[in-house]
Amino acid sequence: MGVTCITVTYGPSPTLSRAVEALVRHSGEVSQDIIVVTQPDDEGRREDVSHLLDRVRHIELNENLGFGPANNLAVADCDTEFVAFVNPDLVVTEGWLNPLLEALGDPLVAIAAPPLLDTDGYLTEAGQAIFSDGGSEAMGGERWLGGYDSVMFDRDVDYASAACWSMRRDTFSALGGFDARYAPAYFEDSDLAMTAWSRGLVTRLVTDRPVVHHHEGASATRVKLAEASRGKFVDKWSRELAAQPSRRDVGEDSRAVRDHRAPRRIAHVFDGGTDSIQMERAAETAAKEAAENPRDRVTLVLPRGATVGRLRRQHRFSGLEIVDVEAVRRVDVSWATEVRTVGR
Repeated sequence: MGVTCITVTYGPSPTLSRAVEALVRHSGEVSQDIIVVTQPDDEGRREDVSHLLDRVRHIELNENLGFGPANNLAVADCDTEFVAFVNPDLVVTEGWLNPLLEALGDPLVAIAAPPLLDTDGYLTEAGQAIFSDGGSEAMGGERWLGGYDSVMFDRDVDYASAACWSMRRDTFSALGGFDARYAPAYFEDSDLAMTAWSRGLVTRLVTDRPVVHHHEGASATRVKLAEASRGKFVDKWSRELAAQPSRRDVGEDSRAVRDHRAPRRIAHVFDGGTDSIQMERAAETAAKEAAENPRDRVTLVLPRGATVGRLRRQHRFSGLEIVDVEAVRRVDVSWATEVRTVGR
């Protein structure tokens, strides 16, 4: 089992050395190659990678092909089972890769992605929701109304930023790679995720090892470029986008936006004392169901207590959401398609 980590740059990329250093340091036991693709900016400037050539394979392009085509070129030049797309402004963390590769063991998972943190350690993205207008919103980001615990568990998402993706190389090729119509940049990742969904495959958020994204704010030029790409995305996916949530739905019910693709929404409502053995057993049962039915949303509703946080940390990798409330008997579970009382 091997993986090729691919990083594409545009013009000078002062964060590249740090990104490569982190990839080398945290490769773990997985056989890893690193490809860096450099492209010149409009002024002909590019990042000097001569000091990295003992660690990476360098593909030097004479023109800016764009994010998607440059990544496609790199994938065509590797032969590993897996590929990982890693932005040059990303810093991976210890143990980041194995959970992503393990998630790809599910034959329906086309893309595995971790949560993204900012440089202060705050969550900026735990997957993204795609709206009917073609735009998206980062779940767990500053504009997302749901809290941290409502997004930080493993689950399928509409898409996740390709700042850090892991895929099987043959799946990437079978899906056609990144669509060149979006060159030079933006919406290639949304598009490939939609292509996967259209073929019965999913993007999986894997919360075990978040990574750090040194993301800069968008300039006016970048915003204009993104809007142009969004228009292409809407033209291509107009029929599918009509079934996506609208932006106003986030304010009305962020849970419905988060779970709109889940075929079943199952609530296990615990009716028992706090911090009890019955609570532990209820969590184990719900986590087992979540792991066996990864496309569904399985939620365990518990009374507030000291045990809840520990149970969240213990079971979030199974795909189980744990909600704590003051009074379980009065909790609103109208969002669920199935409700089960447990703990008696």
